[in-house]
Amino acid sequence: MQQAFRHISRILLGLLTTACFDTLSILPAAAQSCSDDEYYYPYAEREERRPLLTSDTTLFYRAVQGAEDLYGRYTDFALPPVALRRRGLDYTSERNTLSGIGLSYRYFTLLRLLGAEENRNPGLQSGPGMTPAPGGGTLFRFPEGEALQPYLVSVRFADRNYCFGTRVSGTVRLPGGWRLAAGADFRTGRDLHVEGVFTNAVTAGFRLSRTFDRGDALSLLCIVPVSMQGMRLSTSEEAFALTGDRLYNPAWGFQNGRVRNSRVRREMLPLTVAAWETPLAPSTALHLTLGATAGKNRYSSLGWYDARTPMPDNYRYLPSHTGDRATETAWLSNDPHYTQIDWDELIRQNRMAGGHAVYALEDRVERCWDATLHALFTTEVDRRLTLRYGAEVRLDDRRHYKEMRDLLGADHIVDIDQYLIDDDTYGTLLQNDLRHPDRMIRAGDRFGYDYTLTTRHAQAFFEANYRSDRFLGALWLSLGHSSVNRRGHYEKELFPGSQSCGPSRTLRFAPWTVRATAGWSFTPRHYASLTLLASSRTPEASDLFYQPLYNNRTVGDARAERSFAAEAAYRLTGPRVDFEATLFTVLTLDGMQTRRYYDDMSYVYCDLAVTGIGTWSCGVELAADIRLADRWELTLAASAGRYRYVRDPVVTVLSDVDNTTVDRGSRSRMGGCAVGGAPQLTAAGELSWFGRRGWGVHLSTGYAGRRFVEPMPLRRTDRLAGQGGITPEAFAAFTCQERLPDAFTLDGSLFKTFWFSHSRLTVSLLLKNLLGDSDIPYNGYESLRVRRISAGDATFYTPHATRYTYLLPRTFYLTISYRF
Repeated sequence: MQQAFRHISRILLGLLTTACFDTLSILPAAAQSCSDDEYYYPYAEREERRPLLTSDTTLFYRAVQGAEDLYGRYTDFALPPVALRRRGLDYTSERNTLSGIGLSYRYFTLLRLLGAEENRNPGLQSGPGMTPAPGGGTLFRFPEGEALQPYLVSVRFADRNYCFGTRVSGTVRLPGGWRLAAGADFRTGRDLHVEGVFTNAVTAGFRLSRTFDRGDALSLLCIVPVSMQGMRLSTSEEAFALTGDRLYNPAWGFQNGRVRNSRVRREMLPLTVAAWETPLAPSTALHLTLGATAGKNRYSSLGWYDARTPMPDNYRYLPSHTGDRATETAWLSNDPHYTQIDWDELIRQNRMAGGHAVYALEDRVERCWDATLHALFTTEVDRRLTLRYGAEVRLDDRRHYKEMRDLLGADHIVDIDQYLIDDDTYGTLLQNDLRHPDRMIRAGDRFGYDYTLTTRHAQAFFEANYRSDRFLGALWLSLGHSSVNRRGHYEKELFPGSQSCGPSRTLRFAPWTVRATAGWSFTPRHYASLTLLASSRTPEASDLFYQPLYNNRTVGDARAERSFAAEAAYRLTGPRVDFEATLFTVLTLDGMQTRRYYDDMSYVYCDLAVTGIGTWSCGVELAADIRLADRWELTLAASAGRYRYVRDPVVTVLSDVDNTTVDRGSRSRMGGCAVGGAPQLTAAGELSWFGRRGWGVHLSTGYAGRRFVEPMPLRRTDRLAGQGGITPEAFAAFTCQERLPDAFTLDGSLFKTFWFSHSRLTVSLLLKNLLGDSDIPYNGYESLRVRRISAGDATFYTPHATRYTYLLPRTFYLTISYRF
């Protein structure tokens, strides 16, 4: 009976996998956010009680040296769902890999379904052969053994991001010694709290592997994520107050009585990884991996041509600017003609324009091609010393362009620079593509801009690991060469010839990394270590150009970003208590950013470059796992730190139409500002009970304090703060950084597991934010814009309002999973 059931299950698995791959060809594509439900509740399908450790042997000193990230494991779920930049570091400071191939978060769910094990490395730690990074990372690997319960089928229901989801996965043995693992994850539905937010996504994949007689191993992995997501936009506090809704979303409106979102992400980015491992000698092995990602990201937004902005929360449409009672009354009554996008009115105006669109829905497209060849040699010199060395070559090619999605009832637009139509000086230089002037653009056509950013990177690395019974020593050295250039596919009339079309000059960098670790096991349960790291990395390609959309001009003072970090850790493992404490400090210098914006002081569109950004992070992280009794467990975690800017960066502003200088070499008063989106105080705790009949309860609480909005360097320059802040109050408005309220959440979950002879069924219910508090900002950022206020003959300046998003109220997540 059991064999028959397994046979039927395999057939169903094959059908479901085939169906999911068929769905890939018909679902619209979109970018998956990092906040998938693995981070929403990562344990819903694998609830189990951890056994107590009673061994006290002195034979195994190495076990305590393992770099398990206790703080990360206990805070990923329990902390409030606010913006969390751990240790004040950007996500680009992390490195997530599989066999040396860099991974995005969008592939994590399928890797877990396919049976991959993950080792999360905190801070300066890293896995074998993994390039160290200041923010740590995650190392995925596939174990050689087979799971006792190789099949999974689960369904889930939620009220956040989507309504219904299902997962299926399984592993089978094929003839010839091959092993196949396949899985699929499907989500669909709309958010029940935020109007306009929805998800339609499917991610499917497989892994085919075989180990040959002489020890060679071959594997092929393929993961295809396809998704479409309606997004939620931030807005000002005035809009939240007028609507009385902390979850107000200005991105949507009604069209023919139906909700339509203007900001939709679509993605299709397949990942393929081929790995070959072969022994070259009794003590040396070669692991060769080739990985490639290719596909498209699309992000839609409304475009308007010689017309008023259609976004309802624009400051010009709010009562604080209009000053009339009728507008305030309309907002207070939540009139959708004022508070939301009026799609019907946009279509009506297009039909009155005589064929040429006044409003249209555009897609900003990124076509990606990322290929990496990673060669790793491993030599076991003796039982204590292991050497790893090799090389890596990577090509990152990203083509960016705009594509017309919907003309909203119009027939066409002309591919010209709509912002210059009324310009007395540059109104005759309108062509976006001088080689195809006055081109008629219809739905599906490419227009506006078209360029490619290419990054080529090669590096050689060497790692030595020495372990005695008590001592651990490790050294990592790497040196590389990177080149970045832009190739324009349109010749912009404002910047003719090689200024916009063809290749730009190539910027070259020599990134390097040095890391040293020393650790000592005082006993089999007590371990302390010290790690030092210095590194230099290539800037993001888009930050090296003032205006990559249609200008080959590069930032003049482009430097590699340097990081210097130290980390001291202590770890205790015991039969009832695991404890970890980490002291860390990270200094980052020569960071850079570029942005495009409308400059209210000079009345022109400008390109902004901020160079010489320096940040410093220091603090402590603590985590403990306390097994109170056979069926009770308590986990605690906390951190305290200072994450701030330590240098005043240099700000350069150029006119977007002719590259003339608007402001050059101005210092921004950023020194002393806190890093935004990085709580400087965190605390989390979870109490768990595992009953005798499969029942279990989790009650968790989290706290995030000393949070600040994202600061903008531009507003702290003499040109804005000095000229605009003519009074102490105005100067403070430009330079003072707003602190966000502390966040506190309480969550609870209940689960029940039913065990059968060779299978188990788990039902899990999670309630997030039990207190239902939606007055906690998720995050906020300062605006680049400046507002003019006229009073008689005098003109005063003040920054535009900070924009926020808020936490969701109480939400639920119900999962029913079956493993067999």
